[in-house]
Amino acid sequence: MSPVEEALRLGVHVVNIATLSLDGTHPSNRFTYYALPETLTNFFYITTFRQSTKVKEIEKNPHVSFTTAPSDEKNAWVGSNDAIAEILDTPIQTVSHLFEDQIDGWHDTVGDLDSNDWVVIKITFASAMIVSQDGVSYFPETEDD
Repeated sequence: MSPVEEALRLGVHVVNIATLSLDGTHPSNRFTYYALPETLTNFFYITTFRQSTKVKEIEKNPHVSFTTAPSDEKNAWVGSNDAIAEILDTPIQTVSHLFEDQIDGWHDTVGDLDSNDWVVIKITFASAMIVSQDGVSYFPETEDD
């Protein structure tokens, strides 16, 4: 498992996503849960309400940055200033099993998934920094890693 995948899988699956505010004057940060696909490449999923400010900000400017919450094991976190948020045209049920498998109590937190109020957002990162008790590494891996 690569250092980025290990750090993302060890984590508490909480990420801070930073978007640009609708008026374009400042960053807008919020914490949300993330889920990983079965085989990680360079993306993860978040979900949110369709009418949220976060969705409007992403529609206006899909460039985002993120930092995950540190994991209990290895105190590892992943961050990137080089990510794109894509609002998918897919129902939340297509990824809800990932969230339910990876986050204890996720379904109890989000509630009714049968409504059309939810969107799935795919966060794809071109590069990332991984920090843990083992040191600092990068995605993609460099020759020094």
